[in-house]
Amino acid sequence: MRANDLHGILPALPTPLRSDGRPDLAALGALVERNLAAGVGGLVPMGGTGEYTALSPEDRVAVVRRTVEVAKGAVPVLPGVLSPGFAEAVATGEAFREAGAAGLMLVTPFYVIPSQDGVLEYMRAYRRSVDLPLIYYDIPARTGFKTATATLATLAREDTVIGVKVCNTDAHYFNCLFQAVEDRISLLSGDDMLYAIHAMHGARGGVLASAPLLPDYWMRIHETLADGRFAEGIALHRRLLPVFEALFNETNPGPLKAMLAALGCPVGEVALPLLPPNGETRALMDRALGVIRTDAMTAPRDQALAFA
Repeated sequence: MRANDLHGILPALPTPLRSDGRPDLAALGALVERNLAAGVGGLVPMGGTGEYTALSPEDRVAVVRRTVEVAKGAVPVLPGVLSPGFAEAVATGEAFREAGAAGLMLVTPFYVIPSQDGVLEYMRAYRRSVDLPLIYYDIPARTGFKTATATLATLAREDTVIGVKVCNTDAHYFNCLFQAVEDRISLLSGDDMLYAIHAMHGARGGVLASAPLLPDYWMRIHETLADGRFAEGIALHRRLLPVFEALFNETNPGPLKAMLAALGCPVGEVALPLLPPNGETRALMDRALGVIRTDAMTAPRDQALAFA
């Protein structure tokens, strides 16, 4: 797998859970099929949206294995590795490789906040240890670490990583990052609300938490922007503002799971310490669901209305 293989919408999949807190693999299969039918560019289980930190190592592997089985090689499965320390991250990555992952999305170390040089060595050592392509996962709001553009430029020149999921909300940073890495790696937006800006600044796609909810509609947005029809793409993206307001009023993926259930794709509840959405969020969800149904956002692209 190379950088050019990373493009399009890559849904960050929530993990369906049974009442006992274990993964619901049947519901996961239905969720994967729903996204494949929309023509997504890849699947990303076991990120933050997948509640990685709440699951046991065995359940994480089971989720990845099931995702690979259902995908049947149609798209790459690129699970997240969100362990804070090197040894656990390597063990997890190796287990995901054996389960059939095509690559890994590796978060920068957290709790122990490293230097830029420390992260360089961490990524180099990880790539030597686990024989899979790496997507660098930069999410400073969760890790407390902001990656310098020079750090990613170095990793790109060395072929240590083939892509980066950018969750930095600074649009200027994203623009500078594109210039720093040129076309050596694939830049992927990790912020649903900034996707249009990131796409216009060179993102080849995105790993997005709201994509499993509306995969067809997100593919329309991506294809419109990739075709250079920026005004139309921005208008399509703007229709999602009530959805974003609802989904991110509380910590992801509580509202996402509740809205998926409302749209006929039940995936269970969230795991502790998260709780089901509160009353304020549910009011926002009701409004967002009204917009979704009115605008036919869930219709296949060849049947959907044009909102621009």
